[in-house]
Order: sequence, then structure tokens, then C-alpha cells
Amino acid sequence: MLASPVSGGRPRGAARRELLLDAVLWIVAEVGVDAVTHRRVAEVAGLPLASTTYWFDSKEHLLTAALERAAERDIERLRAFLRDGPKHAEDPLGLVVEAILDPTDDSAKAPPSGAADPIDFPSRGRLLATFTLALEAARRPALRDVWMRWTDAYLEALPPLLAAAGSRDPESDTELLLAAADGLLLEQLASGDADLPALAPPLRRLADALVKA
Repeated sequence: MLASPVSGGRPRGAARRELLLDAVLWIVAEVGVDAVTHRRVAEVAGLPLASTTYWFDSKEHLLTAALERAAERDIERLRAFLRDGPKHAEDPLGLVVEAILDPTDDSAKAPPSGAADPIDFPSRGRLLATFTLALEAARRPALRDVWMRWTDAYLEALPPLLAAAGSRDPESDTELLLAAADGLLLEQLASGDADLPALAPPLRRLADALVKA
């Protein structure tokens, strides 16, 4: 049995749902997709089994909703980050790199509204969970749809910054940068690291080369 990473009072209402979804991501990161069951999710969240069956009618529903939660949280972070973009308009490529990697993001560490304690979920765990579900999307169309919507948010947000930096094909350059970032992140995860700041220099070099091409 996995030890529960939460303690304290139990949340109510929608906060329970958010905590359950964080528990799904935690299980995926720690053990893998096969370990996700209604009972295991309830144990990790420290909630009754009836909580999971009330909100989610299947494993597919659990996995899809968990990826949606991760996507929505990151898209909200991305949009909030870019709202401050005009303050740094002198370096649009730097904004692109920071928007993709965002090593300072700690939004996932905050407890859901009404929860007594957050799930202890470091950056590497969150990345491992989301990339694991991204690979699982090859077999599960519902996950694929969520992953594509998540990607589309970046494909919409970043091209204007690349165009401001001088890119002649900002849409294609955005696709290349996102693919490179995913590859670099996967390499880090496979090697046991999670040093996002270390990925900024190579990604910036690629962005500079694309703009100058």
C-alpha cells in the first residue's frame, strides 16, 4: 500500500475532487498508470472510497480528469506569466524560454481550496506524471484530446513573442521549440534529474538560431 502524502482535516465539495485528481497524478508519478484504481486514489488522498466513485465513474475518467487538471493549471500559469510580458518586451525570446520551462512555478504545491494540507508533489513528480499520461494518450483518445488542447494553448500564446523577436515563421518555430523542450525534459526525467534552469541555455540557443535562420 502506498503511504498517503496528505494529512489533517478533510476537504469538502469540489476541493475533494481536486485533491483526488492530485492523488491520481501522484500515483502515476510514483508507481505508474496501472496502479490507478478508485481505492488506491482514495487511500492516497486520505478520503473515503465513496468520494472517488461519486466524482469519477471509471479509471479512464480518473486519468482524463487528472490530465485536464494539470493542463488547466499550467495554462492558467502560462496566461498569468504572459500578462506580465510587456514589462520585459526587450527580450521576447527570454520570455518564450521562461514561459515554456518556468522553473519558478510552485502553483501545484498549494493545497486545494478547503484542504488542510497539499499533496507533497515536487517538480520532477509533476513532470513525470504528465509525460507518463502523454505517452498513455497514444492508447487513450480522451487523453490525447486533452494533451492536444494543452499544446494548442502554447501554439497560440508563443508565436507573437517569436514574431516580435524577428521570426519569419513563428508558428513553426514554436512547434520546434516545444518539441525540443519536451525532449530535453524527457532526457532529464530518464536520467533522474529535474533541473529546469539547466535547460534554459540550450533552449535559448535554439530559439536564437531559429530566429536568425
